[in-house]
Amino acid sequence: MRFYNREKEIEILKKLSGNFRIAIIGRRRIGKTRLVEETYKNCLTFFVPAEKTEKEIITSWNEEYPELNLPKVDTFKEFFTFIFTYLKDRIIFIDEIQNFLKVNKSFLYDLQRLIDKHKPKLVVTGSLISIMKKIIQDEKQPLYGRFDYIIKLKELDFKTIFHICKDFGINFEDTIRLWTIFGGIPKYYETIEKIKQFEFRNFVKQMFVIYPRPLYEDVRIILKEEFGKEYKTFFSILSAIARGKNKQSEIANFLGKKETQITKYINTLKEEFEVIRRITPILKGKKGIYKISSNIFEFWFDLIWRYNYFLESEEEDKLCKLIDKRIESYVGRKFEDLILHLIRKGFFNFNFTKIGKQWGKIKGKPKGQNTYEIDILAINEKTKQLLACECKWQRVNAEKIAKELNENLSYVEWHKNKRKESLAIFAKSFSKKIKSYEGKKVYCFDLRDIEKAIKLTKIKLKTTN
Repeated sequence: MRFYNREKEIEILKKLSGNFRIAIIGRRRIGKTRLVEETYKNCLTFFVPAEKTEKEIITSWNEEYPELNLPKVDTFKEFFTFIFTYLKDRIIFIDEIQNFLKVNKSFLYDLQRLIDKHKPKLVVTGSLISIMKKIIQDEKQPLYGRFDYIIKLKELDFKTIFHICKDFGINFEDTIRLWTIFGGIPKYYETIEKIKQFEFRNFVKQMFVIYPRPLYEDVRIILKEEFGKEYKTFFSILSAIARGKNKQSEIANFLGKKETQITKYINTLKEEFEVIRRITPILKGKKGIYKISSNIFEFWFDLIWRYNYFLESEEEDKLCKLIDKRIESYVGRKFEDLILHLIRKGFFNFNFTKIGKQWGKIKGKPKGQNTYEIDILAINEKTKQLLACECKWQRVNAEKIAKELNENLSYVEWHKNKRKESLAIFAKSFSKKIKSYEGKKVYCFDLRDIEKAIKLTKIKLKTTN
């Protein structure tokens, strides 16, 4: 697959001269290795596998670069002493540096001394977010302060995924469906390139359900490795959130525990692992809800891990039927996240200072009927403009949606009777579009309109073979 985008990161990497040290942190499959090797075509890559011994790893490095006559030594310290001494002009790339902790934990102290002495041109990457943050950013650790730049590599944005899928001949509707599952993780889109005939539901079932179901195992292994011995508790919390139990009290009830017993796990998932995020209403909201940060993790817990007993009992067909039944509902929930992402990226000409989800209580209404929710609310605090958005992954009547949205908007107290209101409806298609409702401007965007907005927005996109 072509190498897409990453212009900002490439610019940072290429502007460095002389001797430099760079650390790149990002989950597996996100493209760290590809980024480094695309930027530095002549770098020496030393991948650190966690499953091998020190001697085995060094032997494999020697076999990979026979032309360099690397030393046949027994220790990492001896090997990198040679590398940093005699190959000073080469960029050295250590891939998955956190695996040194499993092979030879003390080597990180040796590496610190070697860096201080030789000041090599060094790039390192790591996939385990919590461990990498500790190795690189904890002042008590040996490598703290040894890197000129620390880059946290994020998922590709939807604009780039749009171009990837377009290159594969995938239509816009299926592009959205794929993004709701795989997000912006480039490695998972590479698999599509190898398929002779793509069909969305079959592809999902082949990847997650039908033996050998490669991505079922891939996600499970990634998460177990990240979470360590207490992975079962973390899995249970994420399962609860994926099922819509996204308040701490609801999560605790799901686990059969007190709220105080899960607080540290919630904080760890949020702060150390960065697997969940806390969302609050953009207006007058303190009590938040939790959402899974990565699309593929959310999908995996919602539709795969939740029903893994079908896989254990070799009843793949039952899970396949369940996915057929539920997958559009899942895509519909994530469609809202996509629209929020696109608005924030400037694909629509909305001028706002704050944007997010809004919900709250309705005064004077009985319990069970006393809450409202708006998918996306964008406000301009200077001009007192307000835009309320509804997202529907279906064919809708805009007038009906506008009526419901307008009612929910009436419960928002922010500068009431002094603000300028407008509405936006994002849907797969419309049985009827409207331009206004009760004096308010109404924007109606179907999939063709959304695709057009993405095509027209000028965002730099670099592709290389």
